[in-house]
Amino acid sequence: MSLEIQDNDFLELKRLDMVFGLFVAAACLLVLTFLLVTYATIKKSRFLLWVYCAVIALCIVVQLIAGLLSFNYADQINQLASDEILYESLGKVIDRSYFLILMRKFKLFYRMGRSTKVPNDDESQFWSHTQQTLSCCGVFSLADWKNGASRNLAGLTDTQITSLNCYQANANKGCEKEMRSRINTDAQYLGAASMAVLVVEIVASFLAGYRAYALAHPEDYAM
Repeated sequence: MSLEIQDNDFLELKRLDMVFGLFVAAACLLVLTFLLVTYATIKKSRFLLWVYCAVIALCIVVQLIAGLLSFNYADQINQLASDEILYESLGKVIDRSYFLILMRKFKLFYRMGRSTKVPNDDESQFWSHTQQTLSCCGVFSLADWKNGASRNLAGLTDTQITSLNCYQANANKGCEKEMRSRINTDAQYLGAASMAVLVVEIVASFLAGYRAYALAHPEDYAM
């Protein structure tokens, strides 16, 4: 399995944003429809109460879809965070750095060889973004960059390593552990929020349905 990154969306953050967006949209819709159900209760409108029930049912479906997407996201990112794939990616960055040095020696792309900017290739951008966002270095530590990722290479220089946002302060914080920790934490928060909102939606839908039935059949509740 190779590391595939498209449109500079390093950790598929667009998909994660979409998942959170679905949850936020459902929660906002739930809050807004509270005004509707309040009005419907005061006016004793069965139609509006049934509309409210339908909206709540839609919110539940959206929540379930978002939950499935979040589980799929977490699974794919956990695969991305495997040691083998991360080492493969890190090795490609080191290989590219030696290619740039070779080009400099032959005075080809001289300015590119001298540049301390992060290359535009996907692998380099992935590590630059990940190490900056998660405040980590290498797969398990900064030593991965210096030791050439266990390859027959000398590793990167301090300047090259720093250009990838890997700093001495994070030398012992490997990205593999940080990525898994972030994924698990986000999944827990997402799951807790989803369950809380679902419980509220189910209770609200039940109460609205009960009220609508009571209005439709007042004789059943006559003293």
